[in-house]
Amino acid sequence: MPKIRLILRFVLGAAIGYLIFCGVVVFRQEWFFFHPSNERASLERAQKKGYKGKEVEYPAADGTMLYAWYSKPQNGKKVIVFMHGNSYNIEKFSNKMQPLQQAGYGTFIAEYRGFGGIKGRITEQNLVADAKSAVNYLYQEGYKNRDIVIYGFSMGTHMATRVAAEMGDMEAFGGLILEAPFNDLVEVAKEHVWVPLPLELIMRDKYDSKAKIAEVKAPLLVMSGSDDEVIEPNLGKDLFERAQTQKEFISYPGAMHSNLYDFGNYKDILTWLGKHEKDK
Repeated sequence: MPKIRLILRFVLGAAIGYLIFCGVVVFRQEWFFFHPSNERASLERAQKKGYKGKEVEYPAADGTMLYAWYSKPQNGKKVIVFMHGNSYNIEKFSNKMQPLQQAGYGTFIAEYRGFGGIKGRITEQNLVADAKSAVNYLYQEGYKNRDIVIYGFSMGTHMATRVAAEMGDMEAFGGLILEAPFNDLVEVAKEHVWVPLPLELIMRDKYDSKAKIAEVKAPLLVMSGSDDEVIEPNLGKDLFERAQTQKEFISYPGAMHSNLYDFGNYKDILTWLGKHEKDK
């Protein structure tokens, strides 16, 4: 009997722990998927490493003050809005913009609430709203959709896809670039979670890009590393295949999740941008 009681207590404790864990996922999903830096990004440090630009501030739809690093385009080039992933802050990604700056393109590296010293909770609704606020700032500067290329990396590919689909319904953006994308976050989680969990039920924020990609009218470039250890390349390929616009997919043999820059993906971006400028 003591052994049976011990087993029953263990089973009961495991069940309670399982339910508590599921509840935490439901109400604090961001704890499992995001690793933001709370430090405000240092433009001075980035400038010493070669980034040229200034910091601008603008309000989100709910009044939260956001900031971004902005450099104007030259010679009629487009401005590229970069939306980063689930970690760090915008300072980490300024190097990715430098070759584009050197080619004359404008850059706008947008920060979200919950990152870079900006107060606020990280949720899908908030991140998408903040990404849209970045584009709204450029509208106020006089840019039209045709002047803007949306560029998302990793988790930021969802925000980029939503912006391109939902703000580009009347006029297409100049382009949409997705680096290391996924179709929806539930599928990503399934690749990493071995414990049987009802992910479709407990993940309220699904970051479902596949539901929006067919609405994108802008030319599309998708880039993925063949050895991506964070997001299975087939998830990005699935998203690409669902797109209904003019599109191109580039796979980098041997590349992982965060090192496509080391494989020269910026050269392919510049080639792709130049090709579509000629098409126009």
